[in-house]
Amino acid sequence: MPGMVAMGIPRGALEQVVEGEILYDEPMSRHTSYKIGGPADVMVCPRSAQGIQTALRTAREYGVSVFILGGGSNLLVRDGGIRGLVLNLYGTLKEMRAEGEEVTAGGGAKVTALVNFCARRGLAGLEPMAGVPGSVGGAVKGNAGAFGATISDHLAAVRVLELTGEERVLSREALRFAYRQSSLTEEEVVVSAAFRLRRDDAAALQQKVARILAERKAKQPVEWRSAGSVFKNPPGNFAGRLIEGAGLKGTRVGDAMISPKHGNFFLNLGRATARDVLALIALAQERVREQSGISLELEVRVVGEP
Repeated sequence: MPGMVAMGIPRGALEQVVEGEILYDEPMSRHTSYKIGGPADVMVCPRSAQGIQTALRTAREYGVSVFILGGGSNLLVRDGGIRGLVLNLYGTLKEMRAEGEEVTAGGGAKVTALVNFCARRGLAGLEPMAGVPGSVGGAVKGNAGAFGATISDHLAAVRVLELTGEERVLSREALRFAYRQSSLTEEEVVVSAAFRLRRDDAAALQQKVARILAERKAKQPVEWRSAGSVFKNPPGNFAGRLIEGAGLKGTRVGDAMISPKHGNFFLNLGRATARDVLALIALAQERVREQSGISLELEVRVVGEP
């Protein structure tokens, strides 16, 4: 319908009530680490928590679906894009503060920034998250992990905003964390997360962070566009090892390729489409199932229209 966007919000309605940038038919490829994805009907980039609430209230008023976007690092958006409203939190909720041995970070803060913030202040516990891409909110929701640790190991509490506008504080004990997942839903915006850490030598912590980053660079194709690990590791095994065992390293569909360095990283060589990546995903699942009987489960989120 002329003058309408996001399947129901009148054009101009968001600009009147939300302080921040409003983008129409915005390519999601500009907002994901894969640099892949069709257009969002409308993307709202609020400048404050109040702006987030206003955008949610407007979407609810017009019956429009909302997709919460953080850092876009564990995300594959299909080539048809996303219908409705995309709420982009990566430019807001970035504040971090330390009080004693507790650090609180906004849900839109980068995980890497949080790790460095803590290390410089001699607060230990989050160093294994060095190099983990994306936002704190996304990492908590997906219980991001590396080197045998997870971000929930030192979590004390989270403040969430529901799509209804209700705000709640949830303790670590009230949340159910498992391998690469939590009980937080897609209808909850992580406004902030508090972590309980311990005192240590700041110089030693910064050196540890540097070592972890160097190890990541040696083992993972960090120089290429990707969404990180595509599959979850099956119990007692590694997805990358299974994919390598199936002879798929270096396999290419269009401009998407399974990394020759690490079998669980699928790369965008420059002009890959979501269809290319999904074809590689299907191939890897089929070959690994044939060879080992193991069904690989996706870690990367796949969203949007074909």
